[in-house]
Amino acid sequence: MYDFKRKDSNIDQLNRYMLTKTLSMFEWANLPETIPSKEIERLLQISGYAFVTKADDGKLYAFNGGLGGVPDVYGNHTEIVISNPALKFNKTCNLKTDGVLISNDDLKIGLIPLFTKHNFMLVENDINMLLHGYSTRMQTLISASDDKTKDSAENYIKKVVDGEISIIAENALFDGVKIQSVHSSQGSSVTQLTEYHQYIKASMLNEIGLSANFNMKRERLTTSEVEQGDDSLFPFVYNMMQNRISAVKEINEMFETSIDVDFGSVWNLKNRKLVDGIINTVNEPLDEPLDEPLDEPLDEPLDEPLNEPLTDPATTTPNEVLTDEPLPVVTNSDNDSASDIEQTQAKTIDELMELLNDENLTDADIQAIDDLIAEIEDKKDD
Repeated sequence: MYDFKRKDSNIDQLNRYMLTKTLSMFEWANLPETIPSKEIERLLQISGYAFVTKADDGKLYAFNGGLGGVPDVYGNHTEIVISNPALKFNKTCNLKTDGVLISNDDLKIGLIPLFTKHNFMLVENDINMLLHGYSTRMQTLISASDDKTKDSAENYIKKVVDGEISIIAENALFDGVKIQSVHSSQGSSVTQLTEYHQYIKASMLNEIGLSANFNMKRERLTTSEVEQGDDSLFPFVYNMMQNRISAVKEINEMFETSIDVDFGSVWNLKNRKLVDGIINTVNEPLDEPLDEPLDEPLDEPLDEPLNEPLTDPATTTPNEVLTDEPLPVVTNSDNDSASDIEQTQAKTIDELMELLNDENLTDADIQAIDDLIAEIEDKKDD
């Protein structure tokens, strides 16, 4: 059973629920078998960093440890102390020469502080909503001066719950019982508590790049109001992506691997090109080829006249009629008899009549076929 009074346990549970969602934020490719993608993301998001190096067995692993050493010129750590009982690996490694330090973000904070803050407020608000629900059950408070009056009041409540039509009470009930209302107009309504709960949860989701509306406006929202918070979704997630890209590049160069990383799950809609370290030309569309003129239509061939007919005679289907090229008309020949000419003309007319049944013909095509039929009919009469 959920115990709302165990705050620390409930916060830890909510943190774990959030981690099960964010562990799929990034997808890793070509990782060594000794470094599962789930484990490296768990180290990064919980501890804020992970150190990739070779253990005594010569295989790559991602470790957690204590950062220390003599600070560099900017005050950053230079060493990490690793103690792994499973591999019996205990060593103080140099962060520059012995491996690669992967940071979850620029300050190695991780996601746990963010989750803990918001989940703490969610747990507190859960308690507020539970107490509000309990208070609504108590419409009135009944006080009794002695045991006899108390028994009379309990008997009265029992008969009300049982559905008695009429209740006869003793004088002690009316003389000794005092009833007081527990409701006041100053208490928080369930609507306010629900809105506050929605606001906290939406703020946490927005921090990790998931769009969630927390607008308290009780009317319809315009498009600009819905989209005004989109810019706040990207900075932290892009910072996490940039740190992973930089670390993957160093790992591949140091250990001759081919590891790659990209957004995963619902986060894969975000564009990795914006954080891959390649600076694009100002005002240049990301998806437009660099060597193509900007003012030239993309879908039009460069050497094709603008006024050229779209229909290509070479690819025209047999049932398609071309108005620019008339159908051949049978003429008299010295070797053809009159009957052969008439049969050929009749066959041509039949073929033209069949073409008229095509629903795809334009008015111009129909008119051209009618003219050809009339021309052939005139020649037959001659």
